[in-house]
Amino acid sequence: MVVQTTLNPRMGHMDVTTIAQDALTLLCAEAVFPADDLVRMESLIRDHVHRIGAKMLELHLAAAPLGYEGSSRACPCGANQKFVDHRPRTLTTTMGQVAYRRAYYHCGQCGCSGCPFDQAAGVGKEQTSVLLARAAAALAVHDPFAPSADLLLEVSGRRLGQRTIHRLVRRAGARAAEREKQLALRMADCQSVEALVRPRRLYVAADGLIVHLDGGWHEVKCVCCYWENDRRQRQSRRMVRLESAEQFAAFVWSLACQCGLDHADEVILLGDGAAWIWDHIASVLGERTICITDWYHVMEHVWACGQTLFGEESDECKAWVKKMETLMWEGKSGEALSLLAKEIQPRRGAKREAIASLQTYLTNQGTRLDYRRFREMKLDVGSGRVEAACKQAAVRMKRCGMRWSRAGAQAVLSLRSVWLNGQWDQFWAQKPMAA
Repeated sequence: MVVQTTLNPRMGHMDVTTIAQDALTLLCAEAVFPADDLVRMESLIRDHVHRIGAKMLELHLAAAPLGYEGSSRACPCGANQKFVDHRPRTLTTTMGQVAYRRAYYHCGQCGCSGCPFDQAAGVGKEQTSVLLARAAAALAVHDPFAPSADLLLEVSGRRLGQRTIHRLVRRAGARAAEREKQLALRMADCQSVEALVRPRRLYVAADGLIVHLDGGWHEVKCVCCYWENDRRQRQSRRMVRLESAEQFAAFVWSLACQCGLDHADEVILLGDGAAWIWDHIASVLGERTICITDWYHVMEHVWACGQTLFGEESDECKAWVKKMETLMWEGKSGEALSLLAKEIQPRRGAKREAIASLQTYLTNQGTRLDYRRFREMKLDVGSGRVEAACKQAAVRMKRCGMRWSRAGAQAVLSLRSVWLNGQWDQFWAQKPMAA
């Protein structure tokens, strides 16, 4: 089928109405076209337009010597790759199958070969166009691969197998994970990371979640940086990594630098009380960092102790917790510890252990419990944002029966972070499938 483009000489652009009428005439000639069935009409027209679009793309690609750079081009080994011929390739695009031919080069010395057009266009090893790969990846960072394949077929009319989508996500996600790693490595080399924003007050919140990985349960660590923009709207960036606490500190540093660590007047680190947060994260943010133990985690510990001492939902438990809560909220953690010291004397067994556990937890937090001062400074005392970020990661990672390899899990986590951080367009502009 050949569709002639009709131009309006006065308007200087395509006469869309005429083209549409021509296409409709062709469609009616080859298929029953019921005027009263809107669903079938829309489906037929969509398929017809896709076929026309695929043919337009083929014609466009056939009109140029794709990727031809002369009789030879430089090879990474130092020799030259020689032009061999124009070789065919077929891609599945958002409009259907598209075939084209592009220049192929080969190095006789090292055996390296390549097609410059594929690299420049961002086309990877999969027989899938960049736009379709991007759409499939966008679905797969939200849902498992099999449902993503079904959704892709429903919304686009294009079918990709779940294994194909898995490979696309692994490739793109590996690129996102490597980008995170390269920025983190700059800390060891004392290199700077460009600040994308310059907030007055920067919050850094860290937490962890458990996923099933390599035959067992492992913790993945999450950091969320957030701040207020000039219009007092809160913005955030997050990162989730399968790293040790020591390694994760560099990733926190790189993300915080992007979010204006070196330019902020105040830097606040929020955590749930886990030792790795204070031992490894606080140090990379600088001495001026204000460290705060999440208020809600503190109260969870207080409630757990109170329930062990007096029983769940009892009036004595509620009264005791309220007394502890008031002391903590007023920044009187020392008085709260004194109260616990009196409580522990007559206790035995599980009740004594509960009090001792709470004493240890509060003692280890130290000045990070000075909530009165934090409130006077109008600081957040809850790490809800990083918990929300962890839950958003867990939604994708912790489905029934899921098992992950380290590389596969990190690819999905990093690619999902790109989406949640609002950097999807920027990421795909870097041509991750061809990287």
